[in-house]
Amino acid sequence: MEARKPEIRDQPKKEPKVSRTHAPADLSPLDWQRGLRRQFGREQAFGIENLTSEPFFSEFRVSNPVSKSSYRVAIRGLGPGGNFCSCPDYATSELGTCKHIEFTLARLEKKRGAKTAFARGYQPAFSELYLRNDGKRCVH
Repeated sequence: MEARKPEIRDQPKKEPKVSRTHAPADLSPLDWQRGLRRQFGREQAFGIENLTSEPFFSEFRVSNPVSKSSYRVAIRGLGPGGNFCSCPDYATSELGTCKHIEFTLARLEKKRGAKTAFARGYQPAFSELYLRNDGKRCVH
């Protein structure tokens, strides 16, 4: 009887840690700062509450149990710029993301149907005017 070889599955690739003190040579300063927020946001133990009936492209309340603060996060896609957060970092950094957005995206990406929903993209039921914030603020 021949022994069966164990099935080898592809493990999800872990993103390399981004240094808080030294910018990686292969990243622009903008991408470095976005990477730091992505990394920090995904490590947090925030609370999250969906404020609408939409599962992915929705508004959420993200709360920090330590500081007792909460912020409103609107998700419109995976990339920077289209999403929104009411926190001071988002308002001033012009990065188009923050730890609250990155935390929310990390949670949403684990949900069933996320890959399909994000590939399809945000399809608003009505037209909207919003400020796109990804390095340069402009109205869309």
